[in-house]
Amino acid sequence: MTVKTRLTHFALAALFTTLGAAPSLADSMQARYDVRMIGAKVGEMAMASTETASGYSVRARFATTGTLSALKQASFDLAAQGGKSGERFVPASYSEVTSEGSRSTNLKISFSGGVATRVTGDTGSSAPAVNPRSLPGAYDPLTALYAALRDQAPNQLCSLNADVYDGHRHARLSLTSRAALEGGRVQCSGQYRRIAGYSERELRHRTAPVTVIYAPQGNTMRAETVVVRTRYGKVSMHRR
Repeated sequence: MTVKTRLTHFALAALFTTLGAAPSLADSMQARYDVRMIGAKVGEMAMASTETASGYSVRARFATTGTLSALKQASFDLAAQGGKSGERFVPASYSEVTSEGSRSTNLKISFSGGVATRVTGDTGSSAPAVNPRSLPGAYDPLTALYAALRDQAPNQLCSLNADVYDGHRHARLSLTSRAALEGGRVQCSGQYRRIAGYSERELRHRTAPVTVIYAPQGNTMRAETVVVRTRYGKVSMHRR
């Protein structure tokens, strides 16, 4: 299983990249995370975004660090933008540039009316692809990640239930179980579930439990810890 596959199992991606100047009345976010697998730090992630009442733009990167980087260098750079319909995001475009050792890929997805209409580049799978027309309203991987990690009002937490389309595969990210923690923190729990477009081997491990813990930050709640439990062990993200 490649580094990219492990992390994008939850649509994980990112290391700090600054977006252009935010327009007036926009909410902007910049976040850095340490990424750990089975307790050991394996990389650094970050995300920068701009969101208005009518749209959003987000860019993210990931890079391996430490011992893992010495064994195998990997990085990827993701970008997504689109509109909004109420509290739902409506992707317009998604791009993904990855590098793993000597292999690199460049993937782009264009959306229209909430449906993916064009996919170019290497999706990294030889399994039969999902028909994107069967997934109206699906999020691309970065939009799904942003929906989970962005700063939110307390009453918006634990309401994420989104189909995810990566140009080939269909998965679903849900964070709908809510629990109150000490210090005003909130834990949202759910799962990332593979549905279609995966190989038979990949579908033997369909589901990865996901937990996100949010902490108060002024009038909003900020994602501070993410935990994904895979068959290889626990993958976690810790906000700096």
